[in-house]
Amino acid sequence: MKKIVLTGATGFIGSTVLKKLLADGHQAIVLLRHESKMDRIIGVTGYESVHYQTLTQEGLAETLATYKPDAFIHLGWKGVGGSDRNQPFQVTENLSATIHSVELAHKAGCEHWIGIGSQAEYGNPNRKVSENAPALPTTLYGKAKLAACWAGTGLCEELVMKASWIRVFSTYGVGDEPTWFIPYIITELKKGNVPKLTNCEQLWDYLYVEDAANAILSVVYQRASGIFNIGSGQAVSLKSVVELIRKSVASDAVIDYGAVPYRPDQVMHLEADTSRIRQATGWTPSVTLKDGIERMISHYS
Repeated sequence: MKKIVLTGATGFIGSTVLKKLLADGHQAIVLLRHESKMDRIIGVTGYESVHYQTLTQEGLAETLATYKPDAFIHLGWKGVGGSDRNQPFQVTENLSATIHSVELAHKAGCEHWIGIGSQAEYGNPNRKVSENAPALPTTLYGKAKLAACWAGTGLCEELVMKASWIRVFSTYGVGDEPTWFIPYIITELKKGNVPKLTNCEQLWDYLYVEDAANAILSVVYQRASGIFNIGSGQAVSLKSVVELIRKSVASDAVIDYGAVPYRPDQVMHLEADTSRIRQATGWTPSVTLKDGIERMISHYS
């Protein structure tokens, strides 16, 4: 049995990681702020909760050390929505929190620290990208994630801790934010509304959230270090996603393609090369896009 400390366990991906970790028979120590929104983990039992306000507060490391944790997964990050992507707190708050999470993991006795990155670190590559691709982020969110990658993994090296950085491509699934693309299309079609979209020619790499959680935990279980992309490894057009949802919902609504213009920096092709994580841990995604969308539609019903 592994003992894993988690930040961000009430978020979309974090809550799924927590549930999977418990289902696998491991012990989860969840760091919670008093204002943490618990909606996604209501009814989840079997984890230890430790309340805190800052990762540097007095006594927190000592409290965590009593659990003798093996690893620390830092899933917490402020502001992942589009409207927050260029807010100054991306750097002023998130970067320091990442560094403090490494220091806390070290003081608590963890041997392995895992940070969660993003496809945004690559910027606008418009092609399939491996971890060796140039990192040229175009948003402050992507720049903060990239800075956190190098700061977190570099500090781990100095502290003689194993470090992993996982770059997540687009995830979807039950519990996703309702304003994100796939939930938005589902809810609009079920209401009989006409979704207003771009021409949806973008090629996107979608990974079901449970597969994302399994990928993150595969790195923990196999003690794999380094930078890893996680995605389905296959890009599909957004128009095909919309049409798949329309067919599954059995809607005859007209889709208003082209009603929304592309952004000036619109990424048209974003696809993960997942060779490295597959070779390092044996992980492969198991939920097809069709099955994942049908699960979501069933949930909304």
